[in-house]
Amino acid sequence: MKIERQRPFNTGERYGAGTEGLRASMTVKAGDRIFLSGLSGLDLDHRMPEGAGAAAQAEQAMENVTTLLAEVGSSINHLCQTHTWMGDFADRPDVYNVVGRHLAGVPTVATGLVARALARPDLKFNVDFQAVIPAGPDGHEKFHLFDTGNWFGQNRIARPSCKIIRTADEVFLRGQAGTALDGSKQYGPGFTPADAAEQADISIVNAKTLLADAGADFNDVAKIHVYIRDRAYREAVYQVIGKHLRDAAPCSTGLIVRGFARLPILFEIDMAVPLTKGTPHQRLRVFETQDVYPDGQRLDCRFAMACRAGKRVFLRGQTGTTLDGNMVGLGDPAAQADQAMRNVAQLLDEAGASLDDTCKLTLYLIDREFRDDVEAVIARHLGDIAPCYTLVVVDGLANPAMLLEIDVDAVIQR
Repeated sequence: MKIERQRPFNTGERYGAGTEGLRASMTVKAGDRIFLSGLSGLDLDHRMPEGAGAAAQAEQAMENVTTLLAEVGSSINHLCQTHTWMGDFADRPDVYNVVGRHLAGVPTVATGLVARALARPDLKFNVDFQAVIPAGPDGHEKFHLFDTGNWFGQNRIARPSCKIIRTADEVFLRGQAGTALDGSKQYGPGFTPADAAEQADISIVNAKTLLADAGADFNDVAKIHVYIRDRAYREAVYQVIGKHLRDAAPCSTGLIVRGFARLPILFEIDMAVPLTKGTPHQRLRVFETQDVYPDGQRLDCRFAMACRAGKRVFLRGQTGTTLDGNMVGLGDPAAQADQAMRNVAQLLDEAGASLDDTCKLTLYLIDREFRDDVEAVIARHLGDIAPCYTLVVVDGLANPAMLLEIDVDAVIQR
């Protein structure tokens, strides 16, 4: 399988930093799987109309994704997942209604979050799209269709959605956030660690039910993303995750975020679910959280540093912590980025992959001011590899000393 990289650019040019940045691609195609760089109001020549509001930026993003997919032999009918980071929650109806109009008749699974900031100040949102070209004429299987406007009083939004999509090789699951599957109740209605834990428990129970509907289970889960509103919820939430998922030992990335689609949500979880099809995923460097996080919090989870699922490789989000759990580069984002990328290279190698197989890199920073220094370090490690790229500024990571986290998705070419 040869990875195809389309529309190369450098991030300094696209995001206006005045620096070279790192080399990236707008689209990466690996077999039938299509990765895209985060899209916003910038056109494909990196221009932003002066004063463009949220709706106008969303129109541009949808024009971009339509063009990019067509260039690799796909279309918006093949979209499976949208992952939207809002810069301002108030802009959400404008953005979602435009996306919904363009995706009429194309329900996708979705996760919606509020970021501390985006790659540049004039961006209203960032949306990551994932697409898979169907194996046959009937397209993907979609389960539990609904309209966002009928979900918990969000009647200002009209957008087709579904809770789960099954392709030939993978299951896409809607972000789970502690609601009853039929939308009748939001669990954990307060703002305490116990409420966050209740939301986590319901979310993972719901995920198990939905996966079963698509013929999958937790043994298929390669990676999870955990989003919480406050670090104070972290211990309680992870103990619930450990109760449900420790036997699966997925890779994980944990982020503290500004907000969610609705105010009562304290927790949300995403799962990456490549189907095992009778061949178990390879989980590398499985560890107990208490051996890696010497910060006094007892998380009681069992995770993997890397997971290989066929040709796909998923990694735990990498920070300035060595693979043995030692923090380096205190207060130095460049040093932490260097350690994170060293970890990425080593883990990919242990999974039978290399940096050349990198399809998507997502960078989470706690301060946008770190971007130039961090991207320069990543560029030094990646050279001309040019993966798809998304940058989001979040409110925090697992440890207050962590200044960044790097997610990598890879597909082995040989």
